[in-house]
Amino acid sequence: APWAQTPFAASCPQPRLPRPRLDSPCLGAMAISKASKILFVVGSLLSLAGIICIIVSKVAGDWAGEIDWKAIDQSSFTLSVYGDHCGFALYMKRGGDCDSIYSNTVIDGPEGKSSEGFLGGGDINFYKDCKIDDTSEMEKEENLMLVGHFYIPEKSGTKNSLTGDYKVRSSAKLWAMDVCAEFVEAVGGIMAMLGLLALAIALIVIGLILCCVGCCCLQSGKGGK
Repeated sequence: APWAQTPFAASCPQPRLPRPRLDSPCLGAMAISKASKILFVVGSLLSLAGIICIIVSKVAGDWAGEIDWKAIDQSSFTLSVYGDHCGFALYMKRGGDCDSIYSNTVIDGPEGKSSEGFLGGGDINFYKDCKIDDTSEMEKEENLMLVGHFYIPEKSGTKNSLTGDYKVRSSAKLWAMDVCAEFVEAVGGIMAMLGLLALAIALIVIGLILCCVGCCCLQSGKGGK
């Protein structure tokens, strides 16, 4: 202001605002100790890791629900068995004559074994299902229905599965699913998902606890001392 440049103004003492004390409770409440910062950072990182585990568990759950088809839309194909095995399931597109397709599907295995004439004494047990399972998301999404399933016969004189190639021939195009492998993968995927969820919950809880402890460690006394 113009008056501030006059001799009168220069001779007047200028008011001074008091400086805040370093040990003021207000400043002390705002001060954050090094320990609090570390707790906040670690707690945040653990919570973030927990969120990542939840995302990974979702991916694991989706992976467990995917089918690894051994044959897709084929009327003739080979299924290989290398060890003890529980069998395969054969599917067809919905809308066809399942009974006729089942009757015209033959599985030829090693050592001359075959499902042909199964009901009359065939070597490979090929059971008819011919049913639509509307509770199965896979069947609804793929528009499939189960034609039948067959078990792997035992090797002569042993309790072990007869290993080798099993050739499937049918009058219609089929899809083949490895029952054993799908069961193992499904159980493994579900267990992995549950394990990751448990880990995620633990990480998030620990992270929140550390953040709460960090809040409690905020200095309300003398400037963080």
